[in-house]
Amino acid sequence: MTSRFLSEGWSASLKRPGLAGLLYAGNLVLGIILSIPILMAFSQAVSETGYSPELAKEFDIALWADLMQESGPMVSTMLRQLFWIIPVFYLWKVGSTIGVVYAMRGERDGSFWAGLGKYGGRALLLGLPFVAMAVVAIVGILLLTVVLGFALPGEVIQFWIRFVGAPILILMLLAILDLMHDFARLELVLRERPVMTSWWAGIGWFFRSGSAQAIYLTWLIISVVALIVPFWVDLAMGGLFLAFLFQQALLYVRSLVTVGWLTSEVMLFEELTVEDDTGEPVPSAEFAA
Repeated sequence: MTSRFLSEGWSASLKRPGLAGLLYAGNLVLGIILSIPILMAFSQAVSETGYSPELAKEFDIALWADLMQESGPMVSTMLRQLFWIIPVFYLWKVGSTIGVVYAMRGERDGSFWAGLGKYGGRALLLGLPFVAMAVVAIVGILLLTVVLGFALPGEVIQFWIRFVGAPILILMLLAILDLMHDFARLELVLRERPVMTSWWAGIGWFFRSGSAQAIYLTWLIISVVALIVPFWVDLAMGGLFLAFLFQQALLYVRSLVTVGWLTSEVMLFEELTVEDDTGEPVPSAEFAA
């Protein structure tokens, strides 16, 4: 069942290359806006140390740790100036996702911009409870990390708690909240439910549908691979420009993956809901069970 939704979602994304191109363009603009000040901060920190040639040849985590210790205040100051990008990214993420969901519902030929205009405002409100949940989850994990740090002393144990256990737990919780958020959007768009009702129903999808979990996890793995691979490209192979073009092609593929991901969830949602006597989509008996 899951494999069918994955393959059909991917096939549907290939039929809407312009939709993936729109996501690619938006992600590219945000990436440029974000990368320039970060590059300036790290470039200034590295250039003042005299280790630029060594870092250009290979990544040395020990050397980076020493550099960040020496230049930490300057780098952290510049990175704090990027906090304004968070609401911008939120607006783009919410707007682009709701547009794709609307475009890929039903016959998969809807308008991205029509969906954004019709549901954009409510989608922004819908995302706020999930943002609050994410903040609470992260703060809770950090507090737990501090408590465990006092209860379980030792350098090795501290390393595993702070740099392995806590990040993994945060990523897992954020993934669960993202899955809930995805299906809350579907409730908002496909069932025309109020914002808070959609929020609560989205939470329920994680606990009631193993297929939703399987589809999300599979696409998550594919998306992570599609995101990491472009940064593994050796810029020395084939020239800088050719490597850049290859990276952009891979990033476009990742946008196709995003469209396929959301489309698979839309297809699952549509199959696990039926219409009642009034034409209102409701959970099917199979899903309710």
